[in-house]
Amino acid sequence: MTVNDGQARCNAALERLLARARWTPENLGARCNELAATLGLGIYGHPRNARRWVYAPAGRRVPAVPRQPWPALVCHLLYQRLGEPVTLDALGWVAAGPLRYVPADDGLDLPWDHAGAVAALAEVVDADAMERRYFLAMTGLTLTSAAHQWLLDPGRVTASLTGQRIDHAFVDDLERVAEVRRRADDAVGGGTLLPAVRSDLRLVVGMLDKAAYSEEVGKRLHAVAAEMGRLAGWLAEDCNQPAKAQRNFLVALRAAHVSGDRAIGANILGNMSVQAAQSSNPRDGVTMAESALAVEKQLTPAVAASLHGRLALAAAYSGDASTCLRAQDRSFDLLARSVPEEEPPWIYWFNQADAHALAGWSLVALGRPTEAEPHLRSAVAMIDPSFTRDRSGILLDLATARIGTGAIERACETASEAATAIRRLDSPRERRLLSEFRHAAAPYASSAAVREFDAKHRDLLGPSRA
Repeated sequence: MTVNDGQARCNAALERLLARARWTPENLGARCNELAATLGLGIYGHPRNARRWVYAPAGRRVPAVPRQPWPALVCHLLYQRLGEPVTLDALGWVAAGPLRYVPADDGLDLPWDHAGAVAALAEVVDADAMERRYFLAMTGLTLTSAAHQWLLDPGRVTASLTGQRIDHAFVDDLERVAEVRRRADDAVGGGTLLPAVRSDLRLVVGMLDKAAYSEEVGKRLHAVAAEMGRLAGWLAEDCNQPAKAQRNFLVALRAAHVSGDRAIGANILGNMSVQAAQSSNPRDGVTMAESALAVEKQLTPAVAASLHGRLALAAAYSGDASTCLRAQDRSFDLLARSVPEEEPPWIYWFNQADAHALAGWSLVALGRPTEAEPHLRSAVAMIDPSFTRDRSGILLDLATARIGTGAIERACETASEAATAIRRLDSPRERRLLSEFRHAAAPYASSAAVREFDAKHRDLLGPSRA
């Protein structure tokens, strides 16, 4: 019997789910509190309160139904743990009201074909629908399953569309728009560009939905949608919006699947790998990169090299030094074989500078700052000055490596150079990385170098620091 029966002293559905998750009610209560704190909800419940949701307390005939947002957090945590949706109806908690905190793939359980890709893209670019929900980033099976679905052969476009006919010249124009947005991102950061890219993506979705076009043109349109969705995801990540970034990556992956362009799909998984590497479960990042590399034989050298570089990063965050170093070597080897004229235009950013930057970042993550520094110095020397945001990130990695080697004065000089560049950017992520550098420098807060750094850049660092 469940709480829906009106007589049960046990919410059998929740009890079974907790047993499968190998959690006690108290475990669930503690995890709910951790998630609420992460989301900044300003609420806290005693972990033992969750027992009242499973078993009727003394003097009651049925278990308690918690108020929102606790039901939403419970559904999300169980979904994350078990890899399958958990609904309010299944728990007998419909009376708690509709969910507002939902997984990043909410509303995206759609076929991996033309219609499904268009519907998923429309769901993500619908600003009104987005504002009614708060999206929670996914990990584990619920995220990595997307990395495998994209490998399936896409079905043929069978719908007969009406409206304006789109030809290859129109797609050429859209590809040029995507190129302009990519180049602008290099210089100004995500905060300024994200609204514009979402508008561009909305236009492409409208063309996919309403226009008439040949199958070949349709595949190219889906490829443009995939690249714009990927860029929107990266920009959202740059704005410290990880769940919205995931949603854009997930629908971009669907569009890439329909386009049949394995390289674009692999690059999206590469972006997802970098995001996941820095999460609470960096092994997800390894899975993403390995899934992308499943089609390595179909990729150009630079694209494959970029994926091995991102595999190295995810392995580093996972503490797997051997995989990290092996992937680094493979990345440099492949990049040496690359012929720029034969590479996709969107991989222009991955060159020797970025390869060294990823290698240095990975070694910092592994706790090897001395080995990281030569890579990062090379990256700073090689990178195109127009790549303002990437250059600031590399400088901060170099500054962090120098903290690790005890070179505090040089570390603060390097971080100060990064901070000067960050002032010209609209990149919340880079400001966060600057704060992370300052956190790493905390043991040396009384030194003259750190005090001078604080005096120059306190306004970028937020609240006063120890």
